[in-house]
Amino acid sequence: MKNYLDKEYHPVIEDYISDYLEDRLDTVEKNTFEEVLVHDDDLRDLTFSAKEGKKLLDQYREIKARDGFMERLNERIASQN
Repeated sequence: MKNYLDKEYHPVIEDYISDYLEDRLDTVEKNTFEEVLVHDDDLRDLTFSAKEGKKLLDQYREIKARDGFMERLNERIASQN
């Protein structure tokens, strides 16, 4: 059985998912997209997965390396060559 990971969606659908997650849809578009999600299990799963992925990426943006990290990293890389 195929799931949402096995499917390819049209770029317009992918844009709707992105715009929905970024809250960039007007009220009519948002309500219409949510109605589609009610009836399309795979698209709903994909949208939920994208939402969770976005949350994780947002969390990673908040992580800061200690001062001098890049210098130490570059030195370590240079020493490996």
